[in-house]
Amino acid sequence: MRDPVLVPARRRLFGRPTRATGLALMAGIMVTGGLPPHAWTGVLVPAGLALLMAAALEAPSPARTAWWFGVAHQASLLYWLFLLDPAKSIPTRALVPIQAILTILYVAVFYLAWGWLCGRVRERLGPVRALLAMPALWVAMEAARTAGELGFPWCLSGACAIGTPLQGLVRGAGEAGLGCAVAFTAAALVAVSARRGAGDDTARDARRQDRLPLGVAALALWAALAVGACLRPAPPAPAAGGPSRAAVTDSLLRRQLRLAALLADVALADKWDPARIDSTKVPYHDLTLAAARDGAEFVVWAETAVPNYLRFDTAMLNWTRRVVRESGAWLYLGFPDGERLADGPMRLYNSSGLVAPDGRIVDRYAKHHLLPIGEAMPFQRWLPFLGKLNVGQAEWDPGAPPQPMVVATDDGAFPFSGLVCFESAFGSLARQSVRRGSRCLCVITNDGWFGRTAGPRQHAWLARQRAVECGVPVVRCANNGISFICDGDGRVLDWLDLGQRGVVKAAIAPGAARTGYVRWGSWPVAWFAGLWLLAVIAAPHGGRRAPAPPPAGQEAP
Repeated sequence: MRDPVLVPARRRLFGRPTRATGLALMAGIMVTGGLPPHAWTGVLVPAGLALLMAAALEAPSPARTAWWFGVAHQASLLYWLFLLDPAKSIPTRALVPIQAILTILYVAVFYLAWGWLCGRVRERLGPVRALLAMPALWVAMEAARTAGELGFPWCLSGACAIGTPLQGLVRGAGEAGLGCAVAFTAAALVAVSARRGAGDDTARDARRQDRLPLGVAALALWAALAVGACLRPAPPAPAAGGPSRAAVTDSLLRRQLRLAALLADVALADKWDPARIDSTKVPYHDLTLAAARDGAEFVVWAETAVPNYLRFDTAMLNWTRRVVRESGAWLYLGFPDGERLADGPMRLYNSSGLVAPDGRIVDRYAKHHLLPIGEAMPFQRWLPFLGKLNVGQAEWDPGAPPQPMVVATDDGAFPFSGLVCFESAFGSLARQSVRRGSRCLCVITNDGWFGRTAGPRQHAWLARQRAVECGVPVVRCANNGISFICDGDGRVLDWLDLGQRGVVKAAIAPGAARTGYVRWGSWPVAWFAGLWLLAVIAAPHGGRRAPAPPPAGQEAP
């Protein structure tokens, strides 16, 4: 016999399948279809969000509806996490699906929070204001996804225009600006779609009342993005810690620099095996010299291209110097690194460095935002015991935020910043490095763990977004995945796809960095969403508060 207390409790927690749940699942898959790596399908994102908002507006539990949307969306977006090759990074293959499920559920919590807040607004202020608040709360939710050690801004709604002429709209306020316009457009679609005599009277009337404010807001946002894309504000003066002002003004390189990125396509099973080090050395040596013969002045290798602690491995360091001297080119490459602090402990980094043509390592950058759990267990500053858990994390230490490094030529300086792997998903990291004086972004990564799935393609497209936001060229160099060079408008100049060995090369000039996003970031979006939400909450009541929809299976009184 079923316990009459436990059964309702389970139903409250998991809920019976309802029409709203079905719509939420469908909406989640629709939104995934509108995001990278799919091009020209971005219209599915506002359509899917409109379906979610309509379902949440009428659902007995908006939080549960949003939760199922998040699960469906993230599971279809991140399915490739289940297919990761653990190689030597994860103790057992059994942990792969466990980590994948935990990642999906973690991100789904943000959608749960959005739905809960929407439900509270509906309960206290009625469905009219709930619909008005939904897009602003969506903007806040996506901003929260980028914050902290567990930040995971993978394919936010503002990524729906990558690879289309509309991708230039992120110049004004970044990915968040486009995501804000998409969210308000979705809410406006919900309001416009309300038909007389269809559905619940309360929800239908609420949707009709919101047509004008949401429609005006959506049109105003798209117009603002168009204006912002045309603005060319002067780039800010380099911040402290970057190259001197002269390096990015008077002595900035005025011509194009011939640049090459190498895709060595080293198998992961060989890469970390000391007995197979030639599987790394031979392709990098041959491709570097080939690029130099074609005129490359600056060569880029992938993340951990040298799988040894380079500065402490004399043999590999001498080999690297010999390759650089033979080529006569500048080299930016990834390698593990470490340093011993004054109080004794050793800090280990997923690092990179700039090597001058004479073989000297003239600058280094250690990855600042580490992949949670994959590269370090988060929150160890407050909970040190977490560092003793072994789920396959590399346990790197975070480095300082990205700073410009300078390729010095006889004709001027070429300042660039490195972004290592996962960091290319963070527009704020790219923006801050450009504000410090960078005029190019070099993204080095190792996508071999993802295989031939949507993962490396999603990752690559996010790097193009950084180029457009910041108005600077991007060089992306992957060990096994996609490598390309694009200009400051996101136009791809050269490209190598998955599983190919070769060189991508192009001549690029330092970017102008004259975008509204570099100048003002996403603050205009934050101010707009904040003021909009304040107006929704603080505006005088227009009448009796409408009741929330009754629980499933019950009739309204």
